[in-house]
Amino acid sequence: MDTVFSSQLQRLRKEQGVTQETLAAHLGVSPQAVSKWENGSYPDGDLLPKIADFFGVSIDYLYGRAKEDSSVVQQMIDELRKIVYDSEDGTKKFFEQALDYAWAIQTASWKNNKYFYDRPEISDTDSITVSEVNHKSGFTYMRLNKDLEYFFLVKQPKEGFAKRLKITDETAELFAFLGDKTNLKILQYMLTFKWQEAVRAKTIAKLLNIPAEKAEKALDFLCKFNGMFSKGNIINEDNKSENMYQSSLVKAVAPIMLMIGADMMIDLPNGYQNQVGCSDEAWFKREDLSFLKKSEG
Repeated sequence: MDTVFSSQLQRLRKEQGVTQETLAAHLGVSPQAVSKWENGSYPDGDLLPKIADFFGVSIDYLYGRAKEDSSVVQQMIDELRKIVYDSEDGTKKFFEQALDYAWAIQTASWKNNKYFYDRPEISDTDSITVSEVNHKSGFTYMRLNKDLEYFFLVKQPKEGFAKRLKITDETAELFAFLGDKTNLKILQYMLTFKWQEAVRAKTIAKLLNIPAEKAEKALDFLCKFNGMFSKGNIINEDNKSENMYQSSLVKAVAPIMLMIGADMMIDLPNGYQNQVGCSDEAWFKREDLSFLKKSEG
């Protein structure tokens, strides 16, 4: 007669691809004993911890009284999904919890610290405070002030940053474009758009008090970047076709990251909550200066 214990044992054994003989050898019993357990009998009490440890579950789980142990990553996923679906303000709490996990990564990298402590409350009026971890394998950077909180984790490419982050003609052209303050304002204005909203160049020209040709040239430049911004047509009041410009809510996060990067360079931190690693290796290797040569394209 099957019991909860026998069903759980049989399921665990089959899910993990373990034969009755293998389990029996590990426990020092006969395969016939394992077969009896799976058909309704019970092992001696001193074998229960060994069975639980073998399958990586608790004794309670063997009796159907607890959930199967899961990995730390799965527990994080379960917690975040619960926040999103069970909370009225799920997205806000989701990002708060995600930042707590990021903070756990920061504290875990500090090998002399064995205990977790809560993410510090740094107000927007406090001096800029960050947590940084750098190593030859990559780096993390976390800004803790409430006015602008973020977390970056970058794994160094196998070939190194210099070969992956090449200075191309397109890169130089983009930075030249961003060097114009009016272009930056146009870029920021495009980030005000919601789904399916669009604008004409002359509308932006009027807002910024600039020639319509300059606004259209800037918008056309932004449309070069892989769907981040796009151009369509609309029939205006004069029954003529006119360009309309839209932004992608998904792909337009890249300009926000660019502006955050600029903020990181201009407003350097005044203090560190923790600073771990401090690798003495340069991010770009001087042994290979090929990245300084003229790039193709």
